[in-house]
Amino acid sequence: MNDDEALWPSTAYHQQVEQLRGLIGQPLYVVEIHSTEINAGVHFPGKPLVLLAIVDFPRPDPYRQLCPHLLILDDGRGVNLGRVARISRGSAYAPTADDIVFSNQEFVENVLFAPRKFSRALVAATSRLALGEMLGKTEERLIEHS
Repeated sequence: MNDDEALWPSTAYHQQVEQLRGLIGQPLYVVEIHSTEINAGVHFPGKPLVLLAIVDFPRPDPYRQLCPHLLILDDGRGVNLGRVARISRGSAYAPTADDIVFSNQEFVENVLFAPRKFSRALVAATSRLALGEMLGKTEERLIEHS
């Protein structure tokens, strides 16, 4: 691991933010990350949003996927860059490499396209934890009864 990889966020992240700053006022396709306790996915809105501003986010946290910048969009929302999988120009679906202006590589490589383990035991354990959470039981109490 080189020094750049040890820093968070990386130099590539800051370069992408600067590229985004040059696109303020332009329509962009923002692919947002939607994650819960048991799954993660992305939402392709299919229509462009105008990037109005990029502001500093006061409480970045790599463990909660909160990056140091927030996008202000013309639909009235602010979206943290840690909650964005990709931003592109020209097309929401299958953009060319030149049209991709931001990519959350860590999420894409380590979550979205990571190898999956799917078994009856994993489904049972995940279901047990989700049901226990709904019923107010702690994880330790659920493991004791397994």
